[in-house]
Amino acid sequence: MHNGSYADSNPDYWQQYGNLQHIKHELIREYLGGWFPILGSWAGRILYIDTHAGRGRHSTGDFGSPLVSLRTFLEHPRREQILQSCEVRFIFMERDRGNLKALESELAAYDPLPEGVLVEKYAADFHEVMTQTLACLSGARTRMAPSFIFVDPYGFKLSYPLLRDFMAFQAVELFINVMWRYLDMALAQAATQPGRADLLDFIFGGRGWREQITSEDSELRCDQALSLISSIIGCNWSTWVKMLGANNATEYALLHLTNHYAGRDLMKKVMWKVCPSCDGTFVARKAHDPAQGILLTPHPDLHPLRQWVLAVLSNRPARWQELQEMLRDQSWLDKHLNEVIRTLRDEELITGSAYHGRFTPKNNPLLSLTSKGSTEHSDESEPSLT
Repeated sequence: MHNGSYADSNPDYWQQYGNLQHIKHELIREYLGGWFPILGSWAGRILYIDTHAGRGRHSTGDFGSPLVSLRTFLEHPRREQILQSCEVRFIFMERDRGNLKALESELAAYDPLPEGVLVEKYAADFHEVMTQTLACLSGARTRMAPSFIFVDPYGFKLSYPLLRDFMAFQAVELFINVMWRYLDMALAQAATQPGRADLLDFIFGGRGWREQITSEDSELRCDQALSLISSIIGCNWSTWVKMLGANNATEYALLHLTNHYAGRDLMKKVMWKVCPSCDGTFVARKAHDPAQGILLTPHPDLHPLRQWVLAVLSNRPARWQELQEMLRDQSWLDKHLNEVIRTLRDEELITGSAYHGRFTPKNNPLLSLTSKGSTEHSDESEPSLT
C-alpha cells in the first residue's frame, strides 16, 4: 500500500455546502437506512467503503459522507438487532494526510464504538488499495462480504474496469460520482489531444467510447456515457440522478449499480423521496436551498405509464403483480402503477377478473383491456417510458 504524500486538489470544497452535497448525502443516508437492516438480517458481515472519504465535515458544520454513513448506523433503530449476528465495518480511504487527520479527529468523538462496529482508515490512493484487495481476494479464492462502495473521486480519472471486478461479487453495490463536466471536456479534447484519448481508453477500458458517446447534445451524451459505464461495470440495474449546476447543465451524476432487485427497488424509492420527479427522471439543482427541504412534491405526469399499461394489455391479459415485476426496469414506483391501474378500471378501460375481495395488488387480479380501452390504445402513439 502506498503511503506517500498526496495533496487535496480542491481544498475549497470543504469551505462550502450547497444543495448538491445535501442531496448526495441524503441519498446515502436514506439508502443505508434501508440497506443496513436488509443485509444485517442474513449476512455475518457487511461493509461500507468510502473511497475518497475527505475531512468528514465541512467548515459549515455539515457532515461529509463518512460521518453520514457511520451516524446512520449508530442511530439506526434496529442497530442492536443487527449487531446480534452481524459485524458492520466502515472502511474510509483518504490519500490527503491533512484531510485524514481531520477525519480521524471527527471520528474520535464516536469512541468507543459499540461491539461489532469497526472503523478502518487508510492513508492511501483508492486505486492501489482496491487493486491489492482484489488480488488478495482472488488469491485466497474468497468471496467479498456484502458491500456498499461509495466512489466519490476528486476528478474524473477512474478505472471502470476495476469497478467491474468488484461488481462481479454479486453482493457488492456501487454508488459512483461520475464527474460529467470534466469527463465531457476530455471527450471534446480527445480528437486533438492524443493524451486525452489514451486517458479515456484507460477510464473506459478500451476504445468503445468513441462509437457509443456521440450525441451532439450534452445531456443526451451524458446519458450515453452513464449507460456505457453501467454496461462496462456490468449489473442487473442502474439508477442515476443528474446534479445540475447554476446554468441547469449537468455537472455530475450519481450512479447506483446493483445486482439485486431489493437494491433497485430501494434506490428508486429513495430517489423519489429525496429528489421527486415530474417525468420519471431524477435531477437535483444547485440553485435550491437545502435548508428549505422539499416544499411542494410534484405530482408526476403518469400519462406515459398509462399508455404503457394499455400497450402491455393490448398484447395479452396480465396479472397486476406481473406488471409490477415488469415495471422494475423503469424508474416509476409501484404506487404510480397502482394509481394508473385503478384509474383505468374506474374509467372502464380495463377490467379485473378471478380475484377475491377488493381490487388490490395483493389479490392480484388478471387485468384485461375492454373494448373502450382497446380504442384508446389504438388512438395513441407507442409509449416511451423513462
